[in-house]
Amino acid sequence: MSRIFILLLPIIMFGQIIRFAPLPIDTENNLYKKYQPLLNYLSKATNDKYKFVYYNNYKKLLNNFKAGKVDMIILGALPYLRLKSEFKDVKPIGTFLNKNNQPYYTCQIITSDEHINSLNDIDINTKIFLTNKLSTCGYLMTQYMFKKANKNLDDYNYKYVGNHINVVFYTTLYNNAIGDVKSSIANTYKHFIKVIDTSIHIPGFSIVVNTKNVRMSQINSISKALDNYPGIIATPKNFYEPIEKIKNSIKVK
Repeated sequence: MSRIFILLLPIIMFGQIIRFAPLPIDTENNLYKKYQPLLNYLSKATNDKYKFVYYNNYKKLLNNFKAGKVDMIILGALPYLRLKSEFKDVKPIGTFLNKNNQPYYTCQIITSDEHINSLNDIDINTKIFLTNKLSTCGYLMTQYMFKKANKNLDDYNYKYVGNHINVVFYTTLYNNAIGDVKSSIANTYKHFIKVIDTSIHIPGFSIVVNTKNVRMSQINSISKALDNYPGIIATPKNFYEPIEKIKNSIKVK
């Protein structure tokens, strides 16, 4: 009995290392600064250790999650729905609130061109910059807003540039250019750009765990800890249904 106790003691003392990765919507340094306080809090609250890892694109992130190399990630609506359709061991446990204490955000089409005030003002030569194919504010919501304006994104030349910061950069670099970014990013750079269209409310970014790697007892412990962390709520029931309907009607290319 004593030998068994000795073998189990290190596990009890040191806990599991949970590998955490955010969506690559910003630079690695900025994301580390943003999420490390949360990881420090969870480490104290759950007695597990949390390791920040970074992947520079959505595909790598989701593939490594499915491969068991990542235990907990931050996902927007479209990446979560895509992951859920391919990998059953996924569970959202907490959603970040916006500055108005709502679990939603919007995608906004931006420009720095004084001659463009709506989607009606763009032409076939307008440059369109998007984050990533798997980003909710990439093809999916851009096409949704184009359809509302009786336009088709596929009739224009659009380019994926990686993340929201890059979209702002390229949109301001060129005349006759627009881009689609998360509303908080648009607000950060409002002195350089203007918003010409806004999407419907989109489910906010959520903390998602790999239930194949993380035990249910740990998930419950993390969820309980998140209940006491400011700016995060338990992910609402049926949270993703509106975006899932749009996803089913608009095929991401």
